[in-house]
Amino acid sequence: MCDQGKRKKKEKFQYNKSIMAATSVVVLDRGNNTTCTVNLHGATVVSWRVNNQEQLFVSKLAVFDGKKAIRGGIPFVFPQFGPWNFGPQHGFGRVVRWTLERAPERLPSGDVEAVFSLMDNEITRSMWNYPFRITYRLILREKELHFHIGVYNPSKDMTFSFNLLLHTYLKVPDVRRCQITGLHGCTFVDKTRDGAIYQEGRDAVTINEWTDRVYQHTPQEHIITNVVSGRKMRLQKYNFPDTVVWNPWMEKARECQDFGDDEYPNMICVEAGHVSTPVILLPGTAFEASQILQVM
Repeated sequence: MCDQGKRKKKEKFQYNKSIMAATSVVVLDRGNNTTCTVNLHGATVVSWRVNNQEQLFVSKLAVFDGKKAIRGGIPFVFPQFGPWNFGPQHGFGRVVRWTLERAPERLPSGDVEAVFSLMDNEITRSMWNYPFRITYRLILREKELHFHIGVYNPSKDMTFSFNLLLHTYLKVPDVRRCQITGLHGCTFVDKTRDGAIYQEGRDAVTINEWTDRVYQHTPQEHIITNVVSGRKMRLQKYNFPDTVVWNPWMEKARECQDFGDDEYPNMICVEAGHVSTPVILLPGTAFEASQILQVM
């Protein structure tokens, strides 16, 4: 989803790896050219390679300035989904610097694990005045990437509510050839039609136009066909009752200054989230959610 308002497209080629300073990037390396790269700005997964094949889309115009959200990969949306009166669209989770809690470590299985964390600070409290702590654990397996999220409310007397979503951008050869399973019969909010609510009648959802939908009460698994090299991607989720499907198509791509006009056919966002209704977290309690992406 692009920030509101049409802006002049930047012609300059912004994707400059030198901007991604080594101190800001954490790499999980499983061997056999299977890696996961996380930018501490927003704890954004900016690359996931399986046998040297990139699975995630990052725009060639993505900005790595430590301020703006990174256009692509897997941004971490918290505590707000969509426009926010108190701060940036989709909240501050994707635009603040996270801490590397535990550096990448090889497990007995051969998989590689790293843990990131975010706590309330002066910046977050200026927008959202609650104490919180998030742990974000990633495990890189041979053909899978696991995401485990814990949100904790350390307060003794304050309850807070929040949205949470993993804004996954999948790389695809042609979005028009992709199909998404697991949405048949689900109601969805169509943001391209002023938030009208419909029920999905298709067994497999396809994308042929500007699409911005919040599917509600979705099952725990989706299959996305015709991703990289014509393969399938399985998305499994726990405690994420919603699935957002987004592609800006031609007209909306032009409105995003950090998204190439011609890039929309090469990406599809299938996003596991808790956004239709907020999570309400009582003092001293925690919320957990997880996602697994698997190349099939």
